[in-house]
Amino acid sequence: MSTGRSVERARHHYQDVDVVEGYDSWRYENRRGRRRNRRDLDAIGRALDEAARRGHPVRTALDLPSGTGRLVPLFRDRGIRGFGADISLAMMSRARKKYGRLRVLRCDASAIPMSDASVDAVLAIRFFFHLDGPARRQVLREMRRVSRRWLVLDLRHRYNLRWVSWHVRRRLGLLREVPFRYSREAMEHELRDAGLALVAAAPSRRYFGWLSDKWIVLAEKRED
Repeated sequence: MSTGRSVERARHHYQDVDVVEGYDSWRYENRRGRRRNRRDLDAIGRALDEAARRGHPVRTALDLPSGTGRLVPLFRDRGIRGFGADISLAMMSRARKKYGRLRVLRCDASAIPMSDASVDAVLAIRFFFHLDGPARRQVLREMRRVSRRWLVLDLRHRYNLRWVSWHVRRRLGLLREVPFRYSREAMEHELRDAGLALVAAAPSRRYFGWLSDKWIVLAEKRED
């Protein structure tokens, strides 16, 4: 699968046991990280609530990539039977140390070793911004195959101050390339191309959403 340099770097980086041992402390356990994590989990919870309001609650879910088990508390609080998948053995080992026995499998997101329609929802957080266009489409189709109905995704968009600052820096010659970020139209097109329909897209921040480039997206599987 053509994934792009970003995800290839991440793959190697997160195989390092020393990196993984310190991952939670620098990403989620400091003050800023705890605040960001609460916002993200709250936004994911709202997406799951929307799925339930539409008559199809999530009772089983696959978290891919599951990392050190960030979504385990959310699944347990909601009574969701969760499965994890990751390419990094070190990440999977760390998750088991934190939470005990977990249902975790090692795989590439483009070839998930699960049957069609195995879970109610597939969740992919902090992942798609690593992938190039062809890889995103391939992974979306594979996640659609495994899901009975829902995908919950963290997708990065351009309606924020960061996007504006990147373009200013690019024009001043201070930035070589502006990273890809979705317009709403591009996001809907990419989902539709993978056999999915956009249900909801909301900033991870409840307030001052223009400060964040992150949408938590609920997508629904369309009939073939």
